[in-house]
Amino acid sequence: MRIAGFALRLLPLLFVTSSLTAQVAPRVTTSLSATELTALEAVRKAVWVDWFSGDTTALRRVLGSELVAMSAGAPYWQSLNETIAGSAKFRARGGKFVSVGFDSAMTHRFGETVVMFSRYSVVTENGEGRTTQKGRATEVFVRTNGRWVHTSWHLDSDP
Repeated sequence: MRIAGFALRLLPLLFVTSSLTAQVAPRVTTSLSATELTALEAVRKAVWVDWFSGDTTALRRVLGSELVAMSAGAPYWQSLNETIAGSAKFRARGGKFVSVGFDSAMTHRFGETVVMFSRYSVVTENGEGRTTQKGRATEVFVRTNGRWVHTSWHLDSDP
């Protein structure tokens, strides 16, 4: 009798649990129009060009004050000021921008926030020659006051 009573109390719980697991998660992202995507891709490319060119003035215009930048191989993330200093240091040591390319890009839009995933390839040059770095990038942009602001990135590099 005790077992039957216990089973009867569990039955509603099992029904609720099984119906929850059978539901499909709702879609939470929306897409960008072709015009918006083109504008966002231009901002993303400009950030890379500006960083590797040492254009700290341009970087301050597009990077958010709350920036969190996680670079490939770095043990910690960097703030906006550390990122600006890293760009200036790269340039001061003779680093030069050659090219940057992206492929396999995918975006997730959450209102005025876009997370962009892509593969990147950046070529730089210094006194010792050219270097190519390739990897994956996850970048976050927020549209504020009619323009895209780059608020964070996380990069890894191909082995």
